[in-house]
Amino acid sequence: MTETIPTAADYDAALHGVALAEEHNAGRILMRGRDRAALLHRLSTNDILRLQPGHGTRTVLTTPIGRIIDLLTVYALDDALLLVTGPEQGGPVWAHLKKNIFFQDQVTLEAAGRAYGQLALYGPAAAHTLARLGAPDLSTLPLHQHRTVTLAGATVIVSARLPIGGPSFTLLVPAAQVEAVHAALAQQGTALLDTATFDVLRVEAGYPATGHELSTEYIPLETGLADAVSFTKGCYVGQEIIARMESRGRLAKRLMGLRLSAPTAATAKLDVAGQEAGDLTSVVISPRYGPIALAYVRSAHAAPGTVVGIAGSGARGTVVELPFSE
Repeated sequence: MTETIPTAADYDAALHGVALAEEHNAGRILMRGRDRAALLHRLSTNDILRLQPGHGTRTVLTTPIGRIIDLLTVYALDDALLLVTGPEQGGPVWAHLKKNIFFQDQVTLEAAGRAYGQLALYGPAAAHTLARLGAPDLSTLPLHQHRTVTLAGATVIVSARLPIGGPSFTLLVPAAQVEAVHAALAQQGTALLDTATFDVLRVEAGYPATGHELSTEYIPLETGLADAVSFTKGCYVGQEIIARMESRGRLAKRLMGLRLSAPTAATAKLDVAGQEAGDLTSVVISPRYGPIALAYVRSAHAAPGTVVGIAGSGARGTVVELPFSE
């Protein structure tokens, strides 16, 4: 079977208590120098020049034809930009940035993957758990903004991230103190999410993932990443294609949810009446919703309630808006 099946206790903790995910395989890069924001501004989709220390945003590195290289989360520190990449994308993103630093650019890159460990905390009790360890109340921290707090004796950068179960947080922890922070969170009753359980939760929420929905096959607007795109910032790599799609209001395909009649392979072509209708990208079995999937569905077939066939399978999918709901 190729579908993802969660661990029940961890799944429940993320939705009703507090759960921890390890994200050490994400890339972490520090950009320093006078022109750090200007460089990332011209290479990616969002307005990086507006970021002030303590703030953050998502932005997409795109190809000249507007396809996704990687989705980054960017944190503005006092003297640097801290970039968090997708899983295993630190090396490729580093190389992409490096080749686009020209002789007049005052920018240096610093690998931070070994300097920081990365944890994610989910669930309605996440903010309360951090407070019990000495953090201030972070329950109303705006999305992607960050604070530096002390947890278990470690100086930790905590930022608000897209939620699962309730206000959720990214913790960037000095590498030498990751084990101490991890142990302190465990003592507060935090469940540890395995990869399979997190995958179910992120599909339910409609969040795209590297190697599934995030690839050079797709354009940020098709992926629903409007929050990561500025339509007023001016030129950047891939801007012409993305701006044209936005101004015409026409997308070739859209990232949608599918309720499946039966589990199926994680990747497959979709069809309607014998005509190609899109691509299946992620399949999981949800304790709440049964077999579900994320798929890029051609706009002509993306209306909720449309039934699509799945190549190589007897299963069918009914198109729904994201996130999934009862």
